[in-house]
Amino acid sequence: MKSNNCSRRNFLNYVGWVATLGTIGVTVAGSVRYMFPNILYEPPRSYKIERSQDYPEGVNFLPDKRIFLVRYGNIYKVISAVCTHLGCMPRWVAKGDRWECPCHGSIFNNRGIVIDGPAPRPLPWYEVTLGNDGRLFVNENR
Repeated sequence: MKSNNCSRRNFLNYVGWVATLGTIGVTVAGSVRYMFPNILYEPPRSYKIERSQDYPEGVNFLPDKRIFLVRYGNIYKVISAVCTHLGCMPRWVAKGDRWECPCHGSIFNNRGIVIDGPAPRPLPWYEVTLGNDGRLFVNENR
């Protein structure tokens, strides 16, 4: 039977090299991984909604799109129905002519500007155009 003559010095030398190469490998792998970040693909946020005449005067809530459509005569505007604080859905309070977020008390005026509460930014307005088919086209990228 052959005995394994592994001295303490050889063992520590071997462990030291493994630890050094492992540290270098992890550092290089982390650096290379940093160069190629995960990029979340988000599809364009443009869509058509119903015909313009299907919406009454004033503020209309479209829960499936998470937007408010504001109509005054032939003027249409679209504002986000997502609070800029934590993503809750504010509700329109016609009597106060403002939006109120039920989650943390943010209040936005009729232009979407923060009046009170923890929301850091105003509600974003989106571009809306009238298509040839009479339907409204909303572009949330603008």
